[in-house]
Amino acid sequence: MMTTLPNDIDKWIRDNLFDAVPMAIAVIDRKYNIIHANKSFEQMFGLWQNRKCYAVYKNRDAACAICKGSEAFKDGVARTNEEVGYNKNGRLTRYIQHSIPVKDDNGEVRFIVEIATDITEIELMRKEHQLLLDQVPCNILVINRDFRIVRTNLRLRQLLGDIDGELCFKALKGYDEKCAECTAHQTFSDGDIHSGSHVWAHGEDHVSHMLVTTVPLRKADNSFDLVMEMAVDVTKTLKLEDELKVAHTFLESIIDTALDGILALDDQSNITIINSAARRIFHFPENQIQITKDTLSELLPHGFLGQVAAGSKYSFLQETEVKTMDGDMIPVRLISTRLKTEDRFIGIALYIQDLTEIKGLEKEKLEAERLAAVGQTVAGLAHGVKNLINALEGGMYLLKSGISNNRMDRVSGGMDMLIRNIERVSMFVKEFLAFSKGREIHVKIEDPALIAHEVVELYAGQAANHGIELRCEIPDPVTPAPMDYEGMHECLTNLVGNAIDACNMSEKKENCFVAVRISEKDDILIFEVIDNGIGMDYEVKQKVFTNFFTTKGLGGAGLGLLTTKKIVQEHGGTITFTSEPGEGSTFSIHLPRKRLPQHNSFINT
Repeated sequence: MMTTLPNDIDKWIRDNLFDAVPMAIAVIDRKYNIIHANKSFEQMFGLWQNRKCYAVYKNRDAACAICKGSEAFKDGVARTNEEVGYNKNGRLTRYIQHSIPVKDDNGEVRFIVEIATDITEIELMRKEHQLLLDQVPCNILVINRDFRIVRTNLRLRQLLGDIDGELCFKALKGYDEKCAECTAHQTFSDGDIHSGSHVWAHGEDHVSHMLVTTVPLRKADNSFDLVMEMAVDVTKTLKLEDELKVAHTFLESIIDTALDGILALDDQSNITIINSAARRIFHFPENQIQITKDTLSELLPHGFLGQVAAGSKYSFLQETEVKTMDGDMIPVRLISTRLKTEDRFIGIALYIQDLTEIKGLEKEKLEAERLAAVGQTVAGLAHGVKNLINALEGGMYLLKSGISNNRMDRVSGGMDMLIRNIERVSMFVKEFLAFSKGREIHVKIEDPALIAHEVVELYAGQAANHGIELRCEIPDPVTPAPMDYEGMHECLTNLVGNAIDACNMSEKKENCFVAVRISEKDDILIFEVIDNGIGMDYEVKQKVFTNFFTTKGLGGAGLGLLTTKKIVQEHGGTITFTSEPGEGSTFSIHLPRKRLPQHNSFINT
């Protein structure tokens, strides 16, 4: 007689069992759409709504070439098979999949219920166990109570061939009777682990000295019928020890003569290796043999050793500083490696590259760039002075010829030309003196966004009077950085002023704009001034940074962009531009954070 389930149990089964089952369950229609799935399925494979089964299981764009579900739709027969797909994190997953057809009243299969059981860890464990058995660096065999070999590992098969089923004393030693010193017999007798030395004979006149250990393979009830014997060829071990001595001497020589500092700490944080370069970097006395972890921690960046011990396998600091025993700070590149054998942490290796020389070269490069800018300035000065002299000579010619010929119109024209160009000479010389003299830059932690907003506010009225849209664009927050506020303010002022002039000179009378944009990418601060003004042709672009060039006539001396370039170089950055005639221009300042000045005492020379 069938027992009817209570209503509350029946309701719970109908409402909750589907999601309570600890296996991934999905319902799939004939078009491979997943129309329903439980929580376990979503936890295993991720989102499934409005997706095809092959997209969820296999991350495919089309149906699988061999589809067990498709076959179940055709013949209505349930199937069980092992599959490989991707879990919700995109990792390969192995699972047992049961495909169960669901038939309607007419016997037609309209849906397939697929139940998946994740066996990734089980499969991984099986492979690891097989790999361990086959790849463990010793010979392994399993022996029954009749002293017959029932299983061997790959290493032993490679040494002696297939000896499964043979008597161990016959296969290993060529004996006709059980060995007197048989360690397997001792283990069978008392159930303990035993070790001993044996000589195996294999091949013609070839023997191997083995260190053998036998252990019982116990069942759940603690009884055992099998013994595992592990045999290590100590002959090869002795040879290996000799080779390791040679290798150790070789590595010691390499480590000690390396140009970079190398240190190693064991799993107890004791310093076991420190080479000459590391001693030189930290200024360790040669007679100081013992160096403690605490001493090293004080010299390295704060908390670095602890972070490495608890962190990922590798840690890399592109640029940092370490302290010497004398209290000096040394710029270095610091790399750490967590050392492990199998799953056991055995220590940390540190590689320290002294960047003092590289930093010196970088400083020299920056200085060379500044000197190059000075050279360009001098060349521009010569060009500008030549043009002014020609203009003055023209004015003198008109003045003299007017006086000689009593022509007041020529006298007046000559005087006007002399006055204009004398004023231009005065402005030119003052601006050049200000440019060449330079000033001390005062470096503080400044907010780039604040500088940009202030420059935009400064020019807001002028831009509005000319019908130009002036805006500040900062898509994402930018972290403050060390820089000279006034210097960067002047850079943006020059660029925004030029951009507004470019819009005024454009034939466009509407929809002109100037945008100041601040962003950061790959630890580089980026200032951009963008306009859709008159733009520059090839000839103008070639002269922008090379001399006292201006497109403003008497309105400028051509020093704005040179001053901007100089300030940018003082901050360790670069300035570039793109421009198309009639389309506008974009000037970009790139300031790598690692090259920004760090001291308030930096003086331009």
